[in-house]
Amino acid sequence: MAIRNLVIVSLHVVISAVLAAVTATLVYGVLYDTLSASRAQTLQSYIRMRAEREQAVFDRAEGFILAAEAAFERRLATLGTADADAQFDVFFPAPGDGTRRSAPALFDGLGLAGGDHVYGVGAFLGDGEAMTPEEERRYLAGFHVVRTVGEAHLQNFSSLYYFTPDRRMVMFAPERPDRLEFYRFDAPADFPLEADEDPRLFSLETNPDSEMQCTQLSRFVYRDEGERTATACRKPIRRDGELLGAFGTSIMMTDHLARALEGPPAGGVNLMFGRDRQVMARGRPDTADGEVQVDPIEVMAYLADDPRPRGVVRAAALGQMIAFSRIDGPDWYFVSVLPTQDIAAAAAGKAWIVFAVVLAASLALAGLRGLLTRRLPLRRLVRRRNAARPRHTE
Repeated sequence: MAIRNLVIVSLHVVISAVLAAVTATLVYGVLYDTLSASRAQTLQSYIRMRAEREQAVFDRAEGFILAAEAAFERRLATLGTADADAQFDVFFPAPGDGTRRSAPALFDGLGLAGGDHVYGVGAFLGDGEAMTPEEERRYLAGFHVVRTVGEAHLQNFSSLYYFTPDRRMVMFAPERPDRLEFYRFDAPADFPLEADEDPRLFSLETNPDSEMQCTQLSRFVYRDEGERTATACRKPIRRDGELLGAFGTSIMMTDHLARALEGPPAGGVNLMFGRDRQVMARGRPDTADGEVQVDPIEVMAYLADDPRPRGVVRAAALGQMIAFSRIDGPDWYFVSVLPTQDIAAAAAGKAWIVFAVVLAASLALAGLRGLLTRRLPLRRLVRRRNAARPRHTE
């Protein structure tokens, strides 16, 4: 009898545990999905707000360069060959090494006819003495554009330059610490102005629509060491398929990246990935221990084939959510990585509570049922015995 009761009790315990486990598992799944959806929605709102902010600096740069391009087209249409001949030799004298360089007064300050004034301009024109009249006319138009449009936007952009891939450049950058002396005086006559990413900019294969493109982080030419802190945004100009040159501006990214990486989502970390999917900068994690494990290769594996301009990816294998925004121009990625262990822990905690409650309730019901089962037969037996007793009458 004791063994039979033990088996029954064990069976009730097993059934109660299975019922509690199934219920807790279902509750865990529902809670995890609900909490994950809520976290994803929060991240979606966060990345939308940040995407607009990170993209804005390059949108402004594109507007700046488009203004220069429009001014260049107007200048080129009205600048006569005679005017170009009269001004070119004055502004860009030949120092005798085959180049032409800007006259020192163009940087220091020079009054022009009609009360106009020029300053902050430097130029290096490789093989300048061999330039054709049309090339001279274009560079004179570019000179007038960089000094006027550049000065008008100096509060927001520290430089504007016009250049061609044949080692020629004229730049407005009055606040540069080097005063553009490298280009104006020091650069050797055969200095290769073409940057590593220029072929990508000018090629019809890689830039068929002549869109503005920005480089990876790099140093200024007068800096041989130190961090790469600047990006150059440039846009080629074509007319009927003919390349007329390009306008560009250099943007110091130190402060911008610092601001971009601030304020990550709670418990997460912000990162900036470059065009080659390398980590350019990483912010301080918003966690108590200051650590969020991020594998750049695995993160970019989730994002590389995602066609969306921005969004949220649930990287279950990494235990993370990845919010991302593509930045047009430099083709960078702004990324926020947020671990999801806390979601799993919160869902598991609630599930354990449900498990304990269901198990306790199930065992209590089983015990009550067993108690009733035992008491009812006893009551029936007592009633039968009472009914079988002889009744005495007086």
